[in-house]
Amino acid sequence: MGRNVKKGLDYFPFDVDFFQDIKIRKLIKYQRGKAVTVYALLLCLIYKNGYYMLWDEELPFILSEQTGFEEAYIQEVVKCCLALGLFSKELFDKEKVLTSIGIQERYKRICDDCRRKCEFSEFNLISSEDKRISSEEKPKNSAESTQIKEKEIKEQKIPPQTPPNGVVSSDRGGRITSSPFSEKYFDIKAELRGKPGITENDVWEAMRLAENGKESSIGTGLIKQWLDNPSMCDFYIIIQNLQRMEREGQIRVMSHENYFVYVFLLMNLTKSDADSVRLYIQDPTLFEECKKLIAEIKKGGINQPGRFLLKKLRECQMSINKQNLK
Repeated sequence: MGRNVKKGLDYFPFDVDFFQDIKIRKLIKYQRGKAVTVYALLLCLIYKNGYYMLWDEELPFILSEQTGFEEAYIQEVVKCCLALGLFSKELFDKEKVLTSIGIQERYKRICDDCRRKCEFSEFNLISSEDKRISSEEKPKNSAESTQIKEKEIKEQKIPPQTPPNGVVSSDRGGRITSSPFSEKYFDIKAELRGKPGITENDVWEAMRLAENGKESSIGTGLIKQWLDNPSMCDFYIIIQNLQRMEREGQIRVMSHENYFVYVFLLMNLTKSDADSVRLYIQDPTLFEECKKLIAEIKKGGINQPGRFLLKKLRECQMSINKQNLK
């Protein structure tokens, strides 16, 4: 009887230029240095089993146990890796699979070096004509690599804050929304509107301080307590306490300026365009550019503000990244 063919690897190379990769630099910038631990652990799990891994709802718990990080943080890191292209977002959305061109090319190279049979029976992202090592994990300095990098930049997106998405019923009659990783959102806007003495500005400020009703947010918890028992205190006491916590750094939420742009996107763009724009404006430079573009839109004469914003922001990002490559 023939011996079973081993699919996984006992090791994989770690490039010395790993931390110079623009995608790794962005991952660290947006999710802090410990995000690299999560990414490296995912690579170990993938290579241990071959060249891909199926997403499991228990995976955030397993990674949390191994790293000591919160499950919610691990989910955000995975979403960031998908947005940056460290994993194939298209394949994940379609098949709930974690892999990438770079992972598969490296897996094949190691198998070839070890003279092992290498077959991509499913979820194959590479072809026989294209065997370069992707810049997902190792940047190159050649002219060919620069062309590849510029192509990637066009598709590259910056991770967003999780927007409300989907609708289910909550215990207290409000609506809760869910992200792709089951982060739940409470519909603060629907619950507060129409309450005596609460203005529209109060509603938007409450949403800002509660991260749009994210269930894990301190602000959402306090506002839900008040909604369950309005006689406990004046609503402005809740807002003032959250504003104080923001000033003291106890909670981290969007600034008023950032949230102004966020609300404009929600109210003036389609959901698809708004979500796409939010992928860009976490970058301070692109955020400043977005403010200028919004001012231009408000002057009138632009029929498709979503497409206009996306086109200009993409051009701006490509210009910035080309400068960084020089």
